[in-house]
Amino acid sequence: MNRITALLLLVLVGAGTGFLAGSLSAPSAFRTPVFISSMGYSSAPVAVPDVVGLSRQDARRVIESGNLLLAGEWSEFGDFETMGLVTRQDPAPGTEVPRGAPVNVFWNVGPLYRPYQPSQLIGLTAGEAEELVADWQLYNGGRTRVPHPVVPEGRVIAASPMFPESLSVRRTVRLLVSTGWTGLPVLAGIPRIEAESLLVAKGLYMLVIEERPVEGPEQIGRILEQSPSGGSVFQTGDTVRVVVGGRADSTWGEW
Repeated sequence: MNRITALLLLVLVGAGTGFLAGSLSAPSAFRTPVFISSMGYSSAPVAVPDVVGLSRQDARRVIESGNLLLAGEWSEFGDFETMGLVTRQDPAPGTEVPRGAPVNVFWNVGPLYRPYQPSQLIGLTAGEAEELVADWQLYNGGRTRVPHPVVPEGRVIAASPMFPESLSVRRTVRLLVSTGWTGLPVLAGIPRIEAESLLVAKGLYMLVIEERPVEGPEQIGRILEQSPSGGSVFQTGDTVRVVVGGRADSTWGEW
């Protein structure tokens, strides 16, 4: 056998061996694929359960009991009727996925706008006002504290924003809270008798130095001016001088 014949024989033997090896390995290389779950092992697919209409807690329980993973809980605005419930899901119910695959749910946090009546907050303690804001399902934006001559310490003077009826949940409600008043009372605009009572309670005296004629009847008998001014530092026994509104035809001494 010459060299050429021997070489051809070796090529034919090699080709036959390669064909035989490929025939034996092909069935295992090209068999139907299986799912590989996020758990890292092979498994048969499972159907995604229907969790629409369930609470977030129940949805989690159902998904995890179905050998799946609750990957995300996303909030959306909706109506009051389905508030707190799952409104949609991804993948859709019945979809076949690998065991351990992620499922996302979308739940309703309620309407974007909620009822809001800031006038109901005024005069409440700061704690009571914050509870009412929470009852309206709005968010508390904190407190600003300022002195106030009339509103007692710790009670709400005003709320921001001030417009009533409804408010977006994206806006917070901030309370203006009184720190009380340590100086002289502010007497302007209140009746003479009430002003005198406020001063007596602080150990002060009131002296009417002028009765000034006023045009509007609502100002008659009310304090128009005072000296020292409201908020001034005082000592027990001090005298506060006031100007009182009177009728245009009144004379001094009728008071």
